[in-house]
Amino acid sequence: MYSRFLPVLVLLVIPHLVNAHYIFDKFYSENIQELKTNIRQPNVVDPLLDVTADDMRCNINKGLASQTATIPAGNMVGFELDTVIFHPGPAAFYLGKVPEGETAATWDGSGAQWFKIAEWSGKYDPEMWDFEPLNARKLNTTIPTSTPSGEYLLRVEQIGLLIPLEPQFYISCAQIKVVNGGDGVPAPMVAIPGHIQPDDPGLLLDIYHPVAGTTYTVPGPKVWRE
Repeated sequence: MYSRFLPVLVLLVIPHLVNAHYIFDKFYSENIQELKTNIRQPNVVDPLLDVTADDMRCNINKGLASQTATIPAGNMVGFELDTVIFHPGPAAFYLGKVPEGETAATWDGSGAQWFKIAEWSGKYDPEMWDFEPLNARKLNTTIPTSTPSGEYLLRVEQIGLLIPLEPQFYISCAQIKVVNGGDGVPAPMVAIPGHIQPDDPGLLLDIYHPVAGTTYTVPGPKVWRE
């Protein structure tokens, strides 16, 4: 019964949910309860739609943040939203190593300086794909202990797959300085845009028509956790 009427329910619900957008507007860590001043705050709650646009780096924002948070390697870091994640889809955290001669407060995020440190995926359900971030208010991970010390942009990316073949990207960047780091060599290093191709299967998934036996791969490079 549920499966028979699911397409009808989707058509009824989508018009209401497409406007249920959200932003990652707060940063937190083990020693910081809540901080907004180190986030390059997005201008609006509307998602990005073009995975090839430069705005994929840190969203369309009001400018650079006024503060850079100091975080010891190995500590927890996270983003909090202004509401919950309404749209099913994966999420990931990236670190962007600030190039020599720049700071986290000046770098525009260009170049192959980014690597993924965490991701949240989806699993098959016979009625509809189930994604870990759905209904979450916060997402967090830890800075890998071997991450070299220095300044970084910490980037969150959640991909809403509510509308088939029209992925929505919810992105924010926080300015951080990693201290007490290690001698790891993060890899693979990618440029943004360019970390995800428009025809990536993870963007084209129809979450309303699951195929038994299939698995989901989060778009983008593999996670580095050495």
